[in-house]
Amino acid sequence: MALRSSADQAERAADGFSTFRAPLPEHATEITGLISDFYAISSSLSSLDDLSKDPRYRRSWALVHPDVELLRSSLKYTIDDILDFFNRLDGGHASSDTYQRTWLSIERFFWNEAQYSLGTRLAKYKGFLRDLVDSVRDPRHESPLLASSRSSMKLLLVEQDKRLAPRLARTSLGRKPPSTSSTSTDQPSPRKERRPPLRQRSYERSRPPHISPQSPLSPSSASFSDFPPSVPEVPSSPLGSASATGTSQSTRSDVFEYHWVKEVFSTYDTETPLPPGRERAGCFGDPHAGIKPWLRDQGFELLLQLAFNDDSNMTVYFYLRERDHRVRIVCKVPHRSRASDYYCLPLNLLEVVREGSCLQLCRRRHGGSELVLWASIQFTTIESMVAFYVTFLALRSQDAGHPVEDIRDYELEGEREIYGGQIIDDDYAHALRVYRDKTTKAVRLQASVHKGDMNHTPVWTAFITSHLSRRSWLRVIDDRTVIIRDLKPIILMAADDYTPPLNDRDEYELKFATPEGISSFLFIETLYNRINLLNYRFR
Repeated sequence: MALRSSADQAERAADGFSTFRAPLPEHATEITGLISDFYAISSSLSSLDDLSKDPRYRRSWALVHPDVELLRSSLKYTIDDILDFFNRLDGGHASSDTYQRTWLSIERFFWNEAQYSLGTRLAKYKGFLRDLVDSVRDPRHESPLLASSRSSMKLLLVEQDKRLAPRLARTSLGRKPPSTSSTSTDQPSPRKERRPPLRQRSYERSRPPHISPQSPLSPSSASFSDFPPSVPEVPSSPLGSASATGTSQSTRSDVFEYHWVKEVFSTYDTETPLPPGRERAGCFGDPHAGIKPWLRDQGFELLLQLAFNDDSNMTVYFYLRERDHRVRIVCKVPHRSRASDYYCLPLNLLEVVREGSCLQLCRRRHGGSELVLWASIQFTTIESMVAFYVTFLALRSQDAGHPVEDIRDYELEGEREIYGGQIIDDDYAHALRVYRDKTTKAVRLQASVHKGDMNHTPVWTAFITSHLSRRSWLRVIDDRTVIIRDLKPIILMAADDYTPPLNDRDEYELKFATPEGISSFLFIETLYNRINLLNYRFR
């Protein structure tokens, strides 16, 4: 009965979204996708309901029943939230503007809750349900994604339960709300209660302080109408394909001299080729003369220089202002018959979109609902692409004066998350994920800030593709800790803010927040060893 009720609720959500298509034709494709997903979810729930009543599947049903209830709990939150939004529409008689506002509110709400879209959430539900149906029908069914789906669902339910807790507290005379197995297993370790911190710990990571009361240009007024007239450009030597260098100025503070970015492009030791695509590299914004003098006048200094030996021969510079850790990106495009063009924007006005072997830097317009291509940078290896990508995200997130909001590009398109869990990393609660690139089959770990105003900021990433073919690259210490040999993480924070957890042999220690987290992680490692997942194509 409960499964049938959940199926009916999913159809209610689908029916509700069907009223959005006429007033919002520009979103018809997305809306139709949501409708289709909800009907697919309803169908899977109905199938599970039928299977649960069939005596032939009694034993296999008992095995998956906890996972089914986990999914139903999360799905109920999701549908209840959607129906609350539908209540704004006056029974379908609302104006087009009301539909537009409601649609944007729905998108924003679900993104803020889980940091991925409603469509992605429904895809997770569908995939989890598909595996559960297959597991009931065939107890021998083994899905490489089932453990990851379960872990992802539990993390989502933890976030959803947090909105319920305050309401329960107000109605329970101060008693704590009852905990469930799905929430208690994912709670961060009480480590910081046992050890008073000297700085903010766990999810309380904060951006570097804003040192000066001076006000830099705001994001909304970041135009170049006040730039000085054109001045002769400073020559720049080519540095090879996606090669990096810093500056050679003699008066440098430690912030510049020992900045973490200096090590990024020399850390990884593998080169996995990216097949060239049809995308064109270059910069497509408005060129501006006199950029470098203007940047110096505004307090910016050159932090990093990257030269790309492709058809564009573009050079990319990152300029940092020490007082508020703001970073601007400058692209130099040379020409044979005239002076080079320079393009410049602050990082917090840009989002990253991957297209084949290119990372496209796009300007956000209309509140982020529209992206306009500003620059396209081509890469020859997945390692250099990822290094640039995480560097861009980290520098953008560490801006103390103008932090970016509503982050939507924290996951690289073309990669698939095959594990997600929490680790205790340098006494912080970080999110650990394992990504596999669909094109190159490269596999990497990434630790990111978990919650707080720097949520999703990458802390470190490391490629482990070559590790997976070796024996004993991973060693279990206890029910929460593993050691990884020869890991070479790209660290994306200052040494004062992050200390890698190394043992006496300089081996990396991963300490998971829960025993379940480590078991799911080891399950993925076992799959790679058993079925050569490097060549496995996810369905």
